[in-house]
Amino acid sequence: MSDSTSELSQIMVALRQLQLENEALRNSLQELQVSTSLSSQPPNPSLPPQPSLEPDLLPTSSLASSHFFEPKLSLPEKFDGTRSRFRGFINQIRLIIRLQPQRYGDGLRQVGLVGTLLSGPAQAWFAPLVETSSPLLEDFPAFLAELEATFGETDRRRTSLNKLYALEQGSRAASVYASEFRQLACDVNWDDQALVDHFRRGLRSNVKNLLLNFPEPTSLSQAISQAVLCDNRLFEFRQEERRTWVPPHSLPRHTPIVQPQVTLPPPASHSPTMADAPVPMEIDQARFRPLTDAERQFRRANGLCMYCGASGHVVRHCPRSNRPQFHRANGPQHPENDIVRLQ
Repeated sequence: MSDSTSELSQIMVALRQLQLENEALRNSLQELQVSTSLSSQPPNPSLPPQPSLEPDLLPTSSLASSHFFEPKLSLPEKFDGTRSRFRGFINQIRLIIRLQPQRYGDGLRQVGLVGTLLSGPAQAWFAPLVETSSPLLEDFPAFLAELEATFGETDRRRTSLNKLYALEQGSRAASVYASEFRQLACDVNWDDQALVDHFRRGLRSNVKNLLLNFPEPTSLSQAISQAVLCDNRLFEFRQEERRTWVPPHSLPRHTPIVQPQVTLPPPASHSPTMADAPVPMEIDQARFRPLTDAERQFRRANGLCMYCGASGHVVRHCPRSNRPQFHRANGPQHPENDIVRLQ
């Protein structure tokens, strides 16, 4: 049903356009015939010469049909009955009718233009008008009034006031905030000073701080220009900060400090009593290893120290040992279980 209604509207619009073009061609042909017949007749000396018609004095219809070229325009998106889109849709329709007066010169073609751009609930509302051949199809202002009463704002002023009271810039650009503010300001009866004060109230705090360096605006346009300029400067400043900031992972890491190794002096020569004994490998003063069975047996048989291998003392009284001296409280002493310390 909706497809047939749309096709019928398109056919009606095309038919009406052909009729108007045919009428314009007939008028042009008649004017051409009249001018040809006048030029072929000899001038009558008893009559004063008739002044030639300048282009500015020609009829408007002939000028429109022969000298005016309408621009090619793209049609807006179809309106589905969404209340928030109604105002923008109607404004686009009115602009198209103004720029193409020949194509949409009467109410029927203007209503047909709107009808072909309806969808969803809006198209369901328009279908009965076509089926019943409603008089609204030829009366564009009355048609718009009915359409607005159905899908437009019922109380535009009150709705705009409520939106203005709650409107703030937030994280948006100042230009976007200003565009929405201008649209709502058209529906309220505020003077410039009230509009300026309310507009500056909804700006971000950092934009307000920059506005302290500007003179007091005298109109809404001047206030919007100042706010957009301040917001653009803040945006440029944030971009510069992002370009100069270096993340922590890109910083050069510190080179680890290498501790120098200390080389100890060579150990003193062993006692002559150790000439024939196996000498354990000497590494440094911080490493130890247990004695082998052969070393332990040799030092025990010759009365040598189990730590350094010298004679005259035992391991607990060894002057070369750095460990604390202690005595066991209970149990027998077993010096052979002591651990030798390498030099």
